[in-house]
Parts: sequence; C-alpha cells; structure tokens
Amino acid sequence: MSGFTPTFHQRLEFLGLSSFVWLVGRLPYRWLRHIANVLASIVFFFDKRGKEVALANLDAAFGDSRTPAEKRRIAMGSYRTFARTMLELFWSPNLSESVARGIARYEGLELDSCHRDAQQAAVYLCLHYSNFEWLSQFGAYTIANGPVIAQRFKNPLIGRIFDRLRSSTGHDVIPQERAMIRMLKHMKSGGKFAMLCDLNLDPSEPSVIVDTFGGLKICVTQMQAALARRTGAKIVPVECHPESDGTYRMVYRKPLDFPPGASAAEVTQLCWNVLEPSIHEQPECWLWAYKHWRFRPGNDQTGRYPFYANVAKRFDKMLSKQEKSPSPSSPSDLASER
Repeated sequence: MSGFTPTFHQRLEFLGLSSFVWLVGRLPYRWLRHIANVLASIVFFFDKRGKEVALANLDAAFGDSRTPAEKRRIAMGSYRTFARTMLELFWSPNLSESVARGIARYEGLELDSCHRDAQQAAVYLCLHYSNFEWLSQFGAYTIANGPVIAQRFKNPLIGRIFDRLRSSTGHDVIPQERAMIRMLKHMKSGGKFAMLCDLNLDPSEPSVIVDTFGGLKICVTQMQAALARRTGAKIVPVECHPESDGTYRMVYRKPLDFPPGASAAEVTQLCWNVLEPSIHEQPECWLWAYKHWRFRPGNDQTGRYPFYANVAKRFDKMLSKQEKSPSPSSPSDLASER
C-alpha cells in the first residue's frame, strides 16, 4: 500500500468497523447468534437488491420443488448464517485451542493420514457454507497453520482489519501479489492450504466450468487442481455444519479419488459433487445473495438461469473447448503425480 493516502470517508469506515469489531469481541459468545438473527432480519428487509439475487438463485437451483414461502425462508436463513459468520469472525481474537474445542467437534480426521503428515501437502476445499471462516481458522488447531491470501478491499484500511482477524489463530496472511509462487513453495514442503471453491470467476481467468444443481453451469477456480499437479497435494473437501445448540460440526471428507488422466474440470466437478448435497440438506447455510451464475450458455433453452446471468462469447468458447477435450492447462497427469 505504498503511496496510499486514505480519504476521510475511508478513515471513517475504518474507525466505524474497528469500533464494532472491538465491541463484538467483548460480548459473550452465546449472544452472537441472537444478535446475528436480529441484524440479518433488518438487513433482509432493506436489502432489496441482495434479496432479489437470493430469490432468483433459489428459483434457478430448486425450480418448483420449493414453494415461494420456503424460498423466502431459506433466503432469510442465509442472511442470518452470513451475519453470524461475520460476527464470529469479529469475535475470533478470543479463540484459543480450548475455546475452539468447546465450540466445534471434528469428524473424519481419522479417514486419512495426510492431516497429520508433515510431508504430505493437502488442499482443503469448502463452499461459502455456514461458518467457512472458522472452518479455516480452526484448522490451525486440528491440522496446521497455513497461509491466508489477503483479500482486496476497495478500502485497504478495511483489509487490515480482516487480515488481523483471519490470522488470529496463527495463520499467516500473504499479499495477492506473487501469492501463487509462495503457495507453491509452501505446498512443496508438505504445507496445508484451505480455499473456497465456489467463487465465480471470469472465463478469462484460470478457471473451469462445472455443472451445479442438475445443469446450471458455473465458472470457478481450478487452483486446487494446479496445486495438486505441481506439488502432489491431496484434495480434501471439508464442511462446517451448525448444530442446534450453537456449536459446529466440522467434517473432513475423504481425499478425492480421481482417475488417471483426470482434467482440472473433472477434478473440480468431483469436489462439487461431494459438497453440493449439504446445500440441499441445509440450504439456508449457503450464501444465496452472491451472484453464483454470472454467465449462461448462449444456446441455453432451459430458462433456469437467474436474471443477472449474461451470455458471453468467452464463456461459450471455454464451454465448447472443455466439452470436446481437456483444456491445455488441465493437469492430465494429476493422478499419476500423486
């Protein structure tokens, strides 16, 4: 941020968020869920655009299998889930290993030795589902410390706050500049890394297209496949499930088992297939107000895509190329390297 001079408005944003984070950090943990429900209800009422996106996404994903009332309930629940996730992130400087073990229980760590093997690299993949922030942060206690790539904010001062919070359990925040080089070095030495796999990317970025919800196509990152190809890392789908008593259940699935010659798209699709069922089971846990389907095929006849989805030649070109054969960037020897 050399040469950066914050504006008065940016300083005001920083002061306001810093004060709010300070306040949340001094509240009892058991209060957070209730406060999140109140705040989310207020935001849901006034956030016309976000609510419109959420309901359009639910229509696209579920069609007539859910009633309008159910979809509205799911959308409201999604707002509450995200509000709780953010409040708990703000509260995270209070975390310690003993506190974390009182908040979450862990399943599946016994399924593979990679979690404890200091020489075996692993990529942990999750969705914007339930408390994905704590799923990453708690990994410092269950697996190992790892890098967190700094998120870019329009106001860099806000970024400092989130960097501090996300590193509060011991993870190291690294800047986006040259992040891939540092990630490769970390992974080649047996490091662990957690990442979101449902961020919508532009086809001009390193990405692949996968099918979701029975045919809706989404353009997402292929970073996990690239890291596995170059470092021999195992790819582990992980989930965070909320419990009725306010605790969480952190679930570590078996590492993906993909055939020799699997392309990046095939590996990414396999991970999505493992994680999507949880969205159907607890749809209110997913981030529905996010524009998941920004592109739609030019020849789409289903009419399922939400109103904001656009036709783009670059998307159709990638889709056509991917359907004919694995892309040149796909790790065709991915499985053999593992």
